[in-house]
Amino acid sequence: MKRYIWSLGAMLLVGTCVPALAQVYDPQQRPLQWHIDAGYSLTTGRTADFLDNGWSIGSGVTWRPLADSPLALRADLHYTRFNATDTLLNLGEVANQTRIDAGNGQIVGLDVDAVFNVPLGRGVRGYLLAGVGVDYRRIELTQTVAVAGYVCDAWWGFCGRAVFPGDVLVDREETTRFAWNAGVGVEFALYGGQSWFIEARYNRMETQQPTEFIPIRVGLRF
Repeated sequence: MKRYIWSLGAMLLVGTCVPALAQVYDPQQRPLQWHIDAGYSLTTGRTADFLDNGWSIGSGVTWRPLADSPLALRADLHYTRFNATDTLLNLGEVANQTRIDAGNGQIVGLDVDAVFNVPLGRGVRGYLLAGVGVDYRRIELTQTVAVAGYVCDAWWGFCGRAVFPGDVLVDREETTRFAWNAGVGVEFALYGGQSWFIEARYNRMETQQPTEFIPIRVGLRF
């Protein structure tokens, strides 16, 4: 966990050294802004035993009810995908009494967060956020088998049967649970009232064994 925190601190420090491309960021310009983001997602705690680090994409909206207030309300819809570790594959083989070749974990979440903004300089601001949401998690384990098919080669004019590797679902576990998150970010003004940001959050889904991960995302707000 400590190495993730140190890595996050280094990334945010680098971000604050990048010069802004526009005038001083003015929160009164856009009371309602949409954003898109994507990045790397680190698993942590016991989750890291079963799921490898993965990737994440998302979108959302930020609303500032009072133009001169540092507070804002933000809603995010995100999708995160991880590959299964060997530990999870081995457990799947024991539970299903069959060979498991691959697996993945997928999380779709909806979060609502309070955001507190802190000016850091010309065209730059930091922010803290925390909130709650609902996450849907799906774990899938698959086996690679030979699948027969019919193919045609347009160049040579040949058609015939062929065998391809294909994935067959062996086991699937789905659950929807309450989740909460907290994070930190830095935002940089662009022209036209737009901005880009880098942020990281600690996400915890309250499954029987908590699902914990830290997405580090870069995004565009417009």
